[in-house]
Amino acid sequence: MLFFILISTSLFAQKTVKGTVTDTSGQPLIGVNVIVKGTTNGTVTDIDGAYTLQVPGSDAVLAFSYIGYKTAEVAVGNQSIINLVLAEDTQTFDELVVVGYGTQKKITVTGSVASVSGKELKASPTTNLSNGMLGRLPGVIGFTREGEPGSGGTTLRIRGTNSLGSKDPLIVIDGVADRSGGLNRLNPNEIESISVLKDAAASIYGSRAANGVVLITTKRGKEGRPVVSLEGSYGYSQPVRLPEMCNSFEYATMLNEINPGTYTEEELQKFKDGSDPWAYPNTNWYKAIKDFSPMYRTDIGVSGGNANTKYFVNLSANGEDGIYKNSANRYDQYGIRTNIDITTSKYVNFLFGNESRLEYRQYPAKSAGSIFSALRRGKPIYNAIWPTGEPGPDIEYGDNPFVTSTDAAGFDRQKTYYIQNNMSINASVPWVEGLKLQGNAAYDKRFWQRKLFQKPVILYSWDGITRSSEGLSPAKRWISDPRLERANDDQTDWLVNAIASYDKILGDHTFGAMAGIEAQSKELDYFWAFRRYFISDKVTELDAGSTTDMNNAGNSWKENRLNYFGRVNYNYLERYLFEFVWRYDGSYRFPKDQRYGFFPGISAAWRASEENFWKNNISFIDYFKLRASVAQTGNDALLDANGNYDRSIQYLNTFGLTGGPVFGTGQVKGIYPSRTPNPNITWERGTTYNLGLDFKFLKNRLNWETDIFYHRRTDMLISRNASLPEVIGITLPRENLGKMENKGIESLISWTDNIGKDFQYDLSLNMTYARNKILFWDETPGIPDYQKSTGKPVGAPLYYIADGIFHNQAEIDEYPHWPGAVPGDIRFKDVNPDGVINAEDRVRLDKTPEPWFVGGLNIGFKYKNWDLMALFQSALGAEIYVQTWSGTVGNFLKDYYDKRWTPDNPNANGPRTYERENQYWISNRNTYFLRSGDYIRLKNMEIGFNVANEQLIKAGIQNIRIYTNGSNIFTIDKLKVFDPEANAASLDVYPQRRYFNFGISATF
Repeated sequence: MLFFILISTSLFAQKTVKGTVTDTSGQPLIGVNVIVKGTTNGTVTDIDGAYTLQVPGSDAVLAFSYIGYKTAEVAVGNQSIINLVLAEDTQTFDELVVVGYGTQKKITVTGSVASVSGKELKASPTTNLSNGMLGRLPGVIGFTREGEPGSGGTTLRIRGTNSLGSKDPLIVIDGVADRSGGLNRLNPNEIESISVLKDAAASIYGSRAANGVVLITTKRGKEGRPVVSLEGSYGYSQPVRLPEMCNSFEYATMLNEINPGTYTEEELQKFKDGSDPWAYPNTNWYKAIKDFSPMYRTDIGVSGGNANTKYFVNLSANGEDGIYKNSANRYDQYGIRTNIDITTSKYVNFLFGNESRLEYRQYPAKSAGSIFSALRRGKPIYNAIWPTGEPGPDIEYGDNPFVTSTDAAGFDRQKTYYIQNNMSINASVPWVEGLKLQGNAAYDKRFWQRKLFQKPVILYSWDGITRSSEGLSPAKRWISDPRLERANDDQTDWLVNAIASYDKILGDHTFGAMAGIEAQSKELDYFWAFRRYFISDKVTELDAGSTTDMNNAGNSWKENRLNYFGRVNYNYLERYLFEFVWRYDGSYRFPKDQRYGFFPGISAAWRASEENFWKNNISFIDYFKLRASVAQTGNDALLDANGNYDRSIQYLNTFGLTGGPVFGTGQVKGIYPSRTPNPNITWERGTTYNLGLDFKFLKNRLNWETDIFYHRRTDMLISRNASLPEVIGITLPRENLGKMENKGIESLISWTDNIGKDFQYDLSLNMTYARNKILFWDETPGIPDYQKSTGKPVGAPLYYIADGIFHNQAEIDEYPHWPGAVPGDIRFKDVNPDGVINAEDRVRLDKTPEPWFVGGLNIGFKYKNWDLMALFQSALGAEIYVQTWSGTVGNFLKDYYDKRWTPDNPNANGPRTYERENQYWISNRNTYFLRSGDYIRLKNMEIGFNVANEQLIKAGIQNIRIYTNGSNIFTIDKLKVFDPEANAASLDVYPQRRYFNFGISATF
């Protein structure tokens, strides 16, 4: 009886609530989640935005959530009908921005911080996350040098070049700095937001923040019923641009200009008309190996939770083929990300995170650089394949890229495993209001395996007579015997920190303070082994190779850091804002008395639009904030003389291994000193000054943010040139002597509005201008001012100034010239002027491959169920040196052929045909070969259609979206020879690609 009484009481307490949910224009919202807060009891709105829900009683609270709109909560009380208007979750005064070790309201941020959402990044179909960032964030400059599947991706610069050493920003993923794997292979479907810290905001990361900080925050679960999301896409890619080389007739004509009589007129005609493809072929080597490359991406995710537990889980797979026919080139990635939040009480909650990822790369046995070098030098007068289908003869060194780009030459297979774990505990101290304690730990493992197997290839030589397969003779080429390399490394990283924070509001005054301690460690073990002389190329294991000429090697490294950091902020009425951040960093790279460095930053802001005088007189400007900051950061990421990351400890002696003497029947390794130590080495320091303005006009529809910055870098590692001339042959240790500056301006202008009820649109334009120059370089004594590095940009080389060409012998006789100059040679300017052309006429120009201006234009439209997004990217100021090693050793660019000087075309403005590096104007860098790298590119474009109707909702499907997108769709530039963003003067790199993609996503 008691049981039935309880059931009856429960049923009597329940009530039915119904209503409709619309947007601010009155349009019904389909598929809005409506749940009873703290439970899993919920429903979704139908095609008319209507819902009906049983609630336990008048004390219930309904939570309304919808993607792209702000979540709302309504107490039921005595209401039986609850109609609600949801506001879009655009940039509002309550918007939170991720900063170092926390979040802040955007209106209270005093530093320079730019951010982009994961939703925007998803519109880029590439498998490289950093590539999708370009053009979206002010202050972020990037270059995608190559496009090989699974390659390193985009080079990022925050506000340009700030150092002679490492120029890379610090990457922080879910609070963990410098995480193995970086950001390139992160899944955009798992990204909540990316923030970029550029001034005092970066100081809290101290010694590794001198080049800026990129903060990646992954998605976490939100309170509500389980939401299942499925997404799949399929597409293809092709090179953005490949260099146009000479055809066989043009190349043979140029060979005649090098060595007259090489080909007769009859033979030249056969090259032109293609009448004899056996003896006089016309091979386009790029076309011979190129093919369309398929790609795919699949994601399955589920998220949700209640007041106590929230979860986000996503399984993903993506992959793409390379551009080679019969490709031995492929990249595949499989991953799972799990983020769980558990609230155990009013005061304590735990956060767990895990990402497990497998990256599988398959490359040809020859590197991309070697293959594209062979393609660029490939002579069109040779066959890639014979008319009967057999692979043609080798071009050079037994190489035919039509074959060596496939698995016929072997393979290079690499697997990388990542297991990355995070755990956080957050506690509010109940007896001290505003005091919070936090502990964080991360433990990451990375395993890498490589198996490189190379084997001879079969190429066919022609007897020059029989025009059939009978006239072909096979032979093993490239290498003489199979050989195998195996390598693996094992990396372990861990991080722990403890943070205490205190926030207090006293009337109109808000105070905040935070302090923490952090320790981080990384270590890696590496092993490599080699065997050759395999009995069969079918058995690709080390123990199947001979012990003759076998080899092995190994090494390891370890690094540790200990840091203290903090932040203090204050504001009055959120109108006057002040912040001080600091970090006290300890690095293993420096001797004990130089090991720690203190890096402070201070910033302030004034929201003038909150002043009464502003509201009464300048009301057409809805929001105005003035920001200013000065900060100091450090850099301990040292580079060696070749520009590679140097993990050695420079204050200690270092040694190398040598073959050593033979004792008995064996050889004993010897050691030798490889570097003179520098006991005084210390931090590279950067000081940044920033002044920023934030505006909002016309009812917050027009936003404008701009920053002017100046960065001064000191104590950069350079070698003394003045103290010890190179001719002595002794290398001094590098010292903290170098100085440079980088200054510029960045701006973001955006407009958001709607026309009627059905059409919404947004536009945003971001621009960054940055110029750097060296302030101190230990110059070689006696060199002229125009050759000094001081006052020039980083990386500025010496050039002879090209002053046209010598059109005839009379011009050669009239002007100073290089010994042996002939008509058609490039004329160098006599800079000194002493009547002689020599090394003293070289000039260090302010021309480098990096642009001094980048910009991005984002366009978004939404009409009813249709949406469109487009991103245009631009760059100005890059100068690219375009020159090929050509002649009898390789082909010429078609552009060079068209512009060249010949006796029959003496008025041409281009130089004559050259042979290898035999001409002085080929072997000596000069300005004739500098080309503009300016471009405007449609970087990304996506068109989508949202399918939502009552039948789908009844079936439990909230939304289906069908879309198509593309990347690197078209480019407007002057270069034309190759992709200007690649910036690769040698042309020996895997080209960046153009992507086209079709996809469908569904939410349940």
